[in-house]
Amino acid sequence: MELRYAAMALFQMISVHSTRLAAILLLLLAAAVTIHAIRTRRRRPRNPGTQRGLPLPPGPRGEPILGHLRIIPTNNPEYAYAAWSNEYRSDVLYFNVLGRPVIVLNSVRAAVDLLDKRGANYCDRPRFVLFEVMGWRKTLTFLRWGPAFRMHRRILQRSFSKTSIQRYRKLQEREALVLLKGIIRDPGSWETSLRRFATAVVMSIGFGVNVESDTDPYIQMATDASYALGHGGAPAGTLVDFFPFVRYLPDWLVRDRSLRFARDWSWAIRQIHDAPYAAVAAKKTQDQEYSLIKMLLEQRAEQIKSGMAPELSVDDIKGAAGAVYAAGQDTTWSTLVVFVLNMVLHPEVQDKAQRMLDEVVEDGRLPTFEDRRRLPYINYIVQETLRWCPVSPIGVPHRSLEDDVYDGMFIPKGSFVYANARAMTHDERTYADAGAFDPDRYIPIVEGGRGEPFPVGQFGFGRRVCVGRHLAEASVWIVIASMLATVRIEKARGPRGEEIIPRVKLTNGLTSHPKRFLCRIRPRSSRRAEMVISATR
Repeated sequence: MELRYAAMALFQMISVHSTRLAAILLLLLAAAVTIHAIRTRRRRPRNPGTQRGLPLPPGPRGEPILGHLRIIPTNNPEYAYAAWSNEYRSDVLYFNVLGRPVIVLNSVRAAVDLLDKRGANYCDRPRFVLFEVMGWRKTLTFLRWGPAFRMHRRILQRSFSKTSIQRYRKLQEREALVLLKGIIRDPGSWETSLRRFATAVVMSIGFGVNVESDTDPYIQMATDASYALGHGGAPAGTLVDFFPFVRYLPDWLVRDRSLRFARDWSWAIRQIHDAPYAAVAAKKTQDQEYSLIKMLLEQRAEQIKSGMAPELSVDDIKGAAGAVYAAGQDTTWSTLVVFVLNMVLHPEVQDKAQRMLDEVVEDGRLPTFEDRRRLPYINYIVQETLRWCPVSPIGVPHRSLEDDVYDGMFIPKGSFVYANARAMTHDERTYADAGAFDPDRYIPIVEGGRGEPFPVGQFGFGRRVCVGRHLAEASVWIVIASMLATVRIEKARGPRGEEIIPRVKLTNGLTSHPKRFLCRIRPRSSRRAEMVISATR
């Protein structure tokens, strides 16, 4: 949580700026932090649930005024939350950050009970001031509960339901083939090829833009936006999120690294919204294939032509298409990197999958979505990839609209509620040897397996569940099936021929994926390589 640095930053700034004016302003800012925390604390009794004789959920002891500000780890807090959950023997934890209540849910049961079954009370988001500075304004993921959120969700659900995404199958199969060709021609650039695939799919669906090659400008555009999204700080957890007025102060006065980063990288977020939109708007719509922007622009034009006030503004349309990028591009790429890492570490899983693929997919062709039902083990690999490293381990917080009671514990109105997907997907009560990558865990009991359930939580919960989850899973499936059918993913070798075993290190931020590692990718045979190079879809 970036807020850990908030109080420290304020007092550090006083020592950095020696002028009298700066010192006075900074002292006032420090005083504002203290007053805010005291006021927030006094709005409720020390334990709001005492009026009903109910305790708050358990958690570690906090500090005066700051609460748990310095206690919650800055990096990878999901691990600490899981450890505290075990220590206090509670799936629900309570924290207080500068007077704001924070609830962390560490089990599927608690998340489903609250965020799904009581979704009306947990459908809101906090205000993400830092992301506003960065340029994420009318994007579904970050919208507060209200008419705008409901309108955006309705639009996107219509395009990304389980039935609707079937229209994108040919696109996904075609882009998977382009990915294979890129990897076979330049195995060392496999990450770029994966990035191109993820970008091509969301750019085509969202904007009707074709990404032609690994060097296409949209690849760099997507990479820049992904970097900005992943390094901007914890959602609703930075200094400016708690004190919005700070955004209007000059950089020399407020040396907050998250705020400066948001300002420095806002161009990347604007670019991902504006450049593709401009490219679409400049074309004649009848010359384009289906895209979300095309559909919404046509709808807007018809409403204006009929003398009606358009339901959607231009910013709404950009935001809706931007949500497709935010939800799909980085998620798909990150998940596929996790897959590659685990194929390097677990060649026995790769061997088993390739044997099963060879039994189902006739010689001389690539897998298609028509093969999906006959390839359950590939689906097990997809699910295990999603479970082993959930791309958004702590997710984006919900916000409770009213006081609530759960399992005899009091949850205050206005609580920030996090669903700890990492704790849920590594719950030893559900998954034996949860840290191991083992697709066999899903084999049904009637077939001699353990019959463990598919993971839940990696795409969120309730009215905030990711609308693009079906599309994302389909994209991951077609790439995994296509790669396993045609290439071997192996450990890289050093100068003396020794195998280099990757060390598992994950990034920290809104999204998580393995840090760069070495591997070797080669065709399973020259015949399969020729088949890929000569194939068309």
